[in-house]
Amino acid sequence: MSESYSSQAKSTAAKASQVNVLLCPLCGEANGCSYAAGLPHSECWCNHAEFPEGVFDRIPAEQRRKSCICQRCLESYTDQAEHKQEPHS
Repeated sequence: MSESYSSQAKSTAAKASQVNVLLCPLCGEANGCSYAAGLPHSECWCNHAEFPEGVFDRIPAEQRRKSCICQRCLESYTDQAEHKQEPHS
């Protein structure tokens, strides 16, 4: 393994280990995740939300499945997706 590759892999691993589960990986603001805050998952806002296909693709690969996106980022993505589907007149 080259020294450059090894250094890059260590840097990526360090970033992934520094993920704050209470922050949205997209905007860096509080994600409102009840489960990450130590409450039952059933109390989280996401239990009543719909997550459209592709929304999680916006999260950098090294941060996926490590912290939740926030409701504001979900709504923003959903609004953008709906505008793309609306026919133009």
